[in-house]
Amino acid sequence: MLEPRQEKILLAVIREYIETAEPVGSGVLVSKYNLNCSSATIRNEMVRLEEMGYLYQPHTSAGRVPCDQGYRYYVDRLLERRITPPHDAEELAHRMGEAQLELDALIDHTSRLLSQATHYTSLVLGPRLGRSLFKYLQLMNVGPHHLLLVMMTHTGGVVHRVVEISGSVDADHLARITNLLNDRLRGLSVDAINNEFLRTLPVDSEILDRVAEATHDLSMQSRERVVYEGAANLLGQPEFRDVEKARALLEVLEQEKVVAEILDKSLAEEAVGVIIGGENRISQMQGCTMVTAAYKVDGVLLGTIGVLGPTRLPYDRVISIVQYVADSFSHRLGRATGS
Repeated sequence: MLEPRQEKILLAVIREYIETAEPVGSGVLVSKYNLNCSSATIRNEMVRLEEMGYLYQPHTSAGRVPCDQGYRYYVDRLLERRITPPHDAEELAHRMGEAQLELDALIDHTSRLLSQATHYTSLVLGPRLGRSLFKYLQLMNVGPHHLLLVMMTHTGGVVHRVVEISGSVDADHLARITNLLNDRLRGLSVDAINNEFLRTLPVDSEILDRVAEATHDLSMQSRERVVYEGAANLLGQPEFRDVEKARALLEVLEQEKVVAEILDKSLAEEAVGVIIGGENRISQMQGCTMVTAAYKVDGVLLGTIGVLGPTRLPYDRVISIVQYVADSFSHRLGRATGS
């Protein structure tokens, strides 16, 4: 824990640096922030903050710049989370709600609006349908050795196919199998409906194999699909004037699997996640901050919405917007699926 005066100085340095992207000197703090102490005292405290790893001095005689540890202290201890979202978040949610779109188009639309609202790069991890809950299964004869299999999740994910079986199944027996599966599978996640579980049921094993294949396909849908918008917004930031640094970051954004793994981790958390600088295991992203929030339907966490920007981003505003958009997206998705 820092002393109260040190916290005020750290907070002032961070706010000033977020606004100007220039190293902050004691004179600026004296003139712009009501710290109730002299320039010499502020300089001494800034030296202590630097020694403790919260600030650093880019070069001799320059002011100070926040370190990742300084931003982390700010986010965890000093940041005032907004009780109400900023006006542009409400406008964004309204524009999301107006759009009558299919899921993929809604994801694209939301990502684009989020990038426009924050002026950073938006990231949306599509719903992991394997996390969705089983809702309904239908099996129907469509030929002597063929069945139509239709499966749906509570989020509206559907897989349907005509499958071949070695023998025929009469309609009454097929109806009993369908009813049993619907009864036993209800409430399970798609990922939980695997061969090991299905073989515990008193159902024809060949049909179970077809059901297992369908649930596997449903689980794989949208896997590692990441939509991002506004990469050019990052390139306009002073931190990415270095062409090689910017190119390396853009190359990572093109690696869908890598970005999906980062976003997927936030599904384990209910709160907004903030990954600052070196906390990101991807070296090319260590000059950035990623703010993420999960969206859900019926309490089931399905995917992630996030914003990627420099570590010098306005945390209070971006965190509020990301949380509000994730909640709005959850509501919009739930409404579309009748949940």
